[in-house]
Amino acid sequence: MIPLRQFFFAILLVLLPLFWGCARTEDVPPRARQGVIDLSAWDFDTSGSVDLSGEWEFYWQQLLSPEDFRRADPPPYSAFLSLPNTWHHLKPEGTVLSRRGYATFRLNVLSGTPSRELALHLGNIRSAYRIWVNNKLLVENGTVGRTVAEEIPGLSVQQVKLPAESHQLEVVLQITNYHYRDGGVISAIRIGPADTLHATQLRKWGTALFYTGSLLVMGLYHIVLYFFRRKDITPLYFGIYCMLWMAFFLVSHSGGLVINLFTGQMPMWLFNRIDLIIVVLSVPVGYGFFCALYPGECCRFLQKAAWLMALGFTALGIFASTFTFTSAMPLYFLFSIVMIGCSLSLLFRAVQRGREGAVFILAGFVFLGYAGINDMLYNMQLIDSISLIHIGMFIFVLFQAFALSLRFSNAFFAVERLSGELSDKNAVMEAEIAERNRLEREIVHVAEEARRRISHELHDGLCQQLTGARLRCLVLERKPAEAEEIRADLMQLGSLLEESVNQAYDLSRGLWPLEPEADNVVRSLEALVFKLSQSSGITIDFSREGDCQQCTHAGMDKLCRIAQEAITNAVKHAQASRIVVTLRCQNNRQVMLTVQDNGVGITATAGIRGGLGMSIMSHRARVIGGTLSVAGAEGGGTLVTCIVPCPADSLEV
Repeated sequence: MIPLRQFFFAILLVLLPLFWGCARTEDVPPRARQGVIDLSAWDFDTSGSVDLSGEWEFYWQQLLSPEDFRRADPPPYSAFLSLPNTWHHLKPEGTVLSRRGYATFRLNVLSGTPSRELALHLGNIRSAYRIWVNNKLLVENGTVGRTVAEEIPGLSVQQVKLPAESHQLEVVLQITNYHYRDGGVISAIRIGPADTLHATQLRKWGTALFYTGSLLVMGLYHIVLYFFRRKDITPLYFGIYCMLWMAFFLVSHSGGLVINLFTGQMPMWLFNRIDLIIVVLSVPVGYGFFCALYPGECCRFLQKAAWLMALGFTALGIFASTFTFTSAMPLYFLFSIVMIGCSLSLLFRAVQRGREGAVFILAGFVFLGYAGINDMLYNMQLIDSISLIHIGMFIFVLFQAFALSLRFSNAFFAVERLSGELSDKNAVMEAEIAERNRLEREIVHVAEEARRRISHELHDGLCQQLTGARLRCLVLERKPAEAEEIRADLMQLGSLLEESVNQAYDLSRGLWPLEPEADNVVRSLEALVFKLSQSSGITIDFSREGDCQQCTHAGMDKLCRIAQEAITNAVKHAQASRIVVTLRCQNNRQVMLTVQDNGVGITATAGIRGGLGMSIMSHRARVIGGTLSVAGAEGGGTLVTCIVPCPADSLEV
């Protein structure tokens, strides 16, 4: 698990810029008092722009123009409403105002003598409005109307230049609201140098596009990552989560600028629905990401409840009116705050249990959760703040990148460790295989040596003794005739001894087909072929090709065994009338032994030839480094071929 000091160090790195921003000292801006704000002492060159915050004259259910205030009996104001604010918080004469309706706001601005051209910046006003400055209509956003049918909300981000010849400005604002939850001016109207306000707005749009691009890259990256490894659904959840917030920033934080560049003028009510539906869907997707990442800490019931809640509000956003949908959103905001708490609890449990990357995910979600709660409370007009969701989302994505890097690093480390272990095991296995092959060769050598020893003992011992006994019988046969009965018995005994000698010699040759001295392979093969031909009654021819006069190859005993097994198989199973054995030395590089018969062929005898004898032949060929092949011969029959490499020191030309 990541040490806690690294966790707190990461938190500190993120908080330092925020602390630095909060520590900066700025001039206290003036506020409007009873419909008048004095900016004559405000230095726009050094202090920049300022909000027209404070008490505006408020005229409820009246759409007034500047001419109405020039009459002899100007209309009385209903109250002073401190902006930015919604009018349903105001209770003039104890009457609670409706969220729907229309009103007029009026403010006198004492601007002094600014050295630069001033402008007004109007931000998040989700209604239709018109604004006059010094009797001149400067902005008409949407269509102002006294009923739902008459009003058409428009995009609220507007910036207009102010008349330069006047030191006093009269600002009259008509506003109607029949579609959004809150009526009034939610964000402050700002006044300042036109170039400064324009640069500020460009920075806001650039920042929104920066966050949008970051989320687009991260979203696409995780979605593509999922398609490469579909067993893990975690990247898909996070990719969809990033794409949802990317769409939210395009619609909300950029004021619809980017969307309208491609789609034309999109109606404000559609913007309101899209950004709120995105917020609704982001909650179950985000919690689903945590559940997929740490399933052991997830509450499945809560996950299902989040999806049901989101689908219900999505259907409400699609089919209900904008006013109904936006009015119901505070309920979903409260549910989202509960989900944020549950997600934090899930991540805390994951950290306590040492889940991979849980520390980074928790650190990032702390910022995102705080930003989300701040924005929801600010949207419900419960706190005075600014939108922080874009900062929180960026930090969360950053920490998710840290967690993903940690996961990949651990995966690569595991692969390297497993590769090292596999290499070690392969080396051990190769050594074991080499040792087993050595032992197999040693066993074969011991077995062949035992055969050779027994063969020599039979040849030099038992065969010689039997031969002596037979000779002794022959001597006794030549004794005088009076021993005629004994002579007949001796002749019978001599025949038995002769037969025993022949059988002993045959047994000796069968155990060890080479000559006892083993210094001439050709002579040994010729003798083997001759004996097998005599015993089987089948014509077996032997031929030799090559320049070698004598071969001392260490594996020739195995080669003779292969020839013996191949001839025996042909005699027993092939029904052949002729067998040809050839020993060929090819360019002093290799020795090739062939045994060809004219029998029934390999197909008819495949089951027999593929038995133990064939396995023994193949094994002997491998032991001496050779290759064995069995195929059909031209004109019928079977051809057995064994090719053995021949070291130079085994050849005598």
